[in-house]
Order: sequence, then C-alpha cells, then structure tokens
Amino acid sequence: MKRTLTGRGVLVWLALFFGVVILTDVIFVTVAVKTFRGEDEAKPYLQGIAYNQTLARRAEQAELGWRAVIAAERSGDKGAVVDLDVVDSNGAPKAGLILTGELRHPSDENRDRPIRFRELSPGHYRSEVENVRPGDWDVIARTEQGTPFEASRRLWVP
Repeated sequence: MKRTLTGRGVLVWLALFFGVVILTDVIFVTVAVKTFRGEDEAKPYLQGIAYNQTLARRAEQAELGWRAVIAAERSGDKGAVVDLDVVDSNGAPKAGLILTGELRHPSDENRDRPIRFRELSPGHYRSEVENVRPGDWDVIARTEQGTPFEASRRLWVP
C-alpha cells in the first residue's frame, strides 16, 4: 500500500530533521564549554591592562643582560629533571638566586604544576618533577625575590 506525502508529513519530517540537528549542536556546545574554556590565562583582560608593566619588567631584564639556558630530560619512569643555567652579561654564573616557576602543558592546564629550583653549583639550578608525560612542555622560571628575572622555553620531554 502506497502512502501519499502530504504537507503534514513534510512538516513532521522537517521538524524531526532540524530537531535532531539542534539537539546535536546543543550537546556538542555544552560538552565543549564544560571541557575547555578557550583561555590560556585565568584573567586575560587584567593581564592586558597590566601589559605596560610587563613591558617595563622585560626592558629592565634586558638591561641586566642575564641569559638562561633551560633543558629537560627524563628521570626514572614518570619523572623529569629540568636544568637551568643562568649567566650575567659577562658570562659569569649567577649564583644565589631563589628561582621558582611552572611546568606548563601547552594545551591542558590541568597538567600544569609549580616547580622550585635548587642551586647545585654557582649558576646551575635543577628541579625534579614527578608524573610528567612525554611531549611538549613550557618551562617558566622566575626569581622569587631580589632582581626580577624570568626565562621561558618550550621543551620536548621524551
């Protein structure tokens, strides 16, 4: 038996089609918003307002002429060791700094962790970090007190 397609049938099929499309969009948008907010920093607006102070700190650091070399390697099964060498404008090791920082994952802030460096020898600092997955990581090191200094680098941790 053949059924004829009426205006009411077309309306029902269109409503069902667009209802499924809209429901799917709502589900995807809800999941996307709950899993990743799309911001790298917690307060990007306030950071933008304070950008002149950031530029002033960077200019002050450039006048110092300090340089840093940052490296990382695997330590044990899941850990990593981050080494940092700091030299002044004359190439002499910069000893006695109190350095802290962060080990940041480029795409998942839930993996970010604070790190604290300890001085092994003049100008050579090390931080040991547990549970570091292989991949790209951003290392940011800064002085805790005294002369403001900050260094950062993206590293591959095997």
